[in-house]
Amino acid sequence: MSDQLTVIAHLVARPDKIQDTKEFLMSLIERTRSEAGCVDYHLHQSQEDPANFAFYENWTNRAALDEHMETPYLKELIARKNEFFKVDPDIRMLTMISPR
Repeated sequence: MSDQLTVIAHLVARPDKIQDTKEFLMSLIERTRSEAGCVDYHLHQSQEDPANFAFYENWTNRAALDEHMETPYLKELIARKNEFFKVDPDIRMLTMISPR
């Protein structure tokens, strides 16, 4: 079994903060992709409800994700979560169990 960790984070922006939230989340992409343990990092926005965002992320292992969570830009996101989000983010950590 691989140590690779998949994270799916569902985020719901406040209705009056959709564009600000989108811009901030977009600003995370290149910085996060340059982290040593980041395999891939993709942001999605719902076609039905533009307030709904999802990150699909893969990390080499849990330690790499833990390092990511300590970066200044992720700490800023966490500090500003009440400004951006209507509800707490729903973050799921998964391990692939199917063969590649």
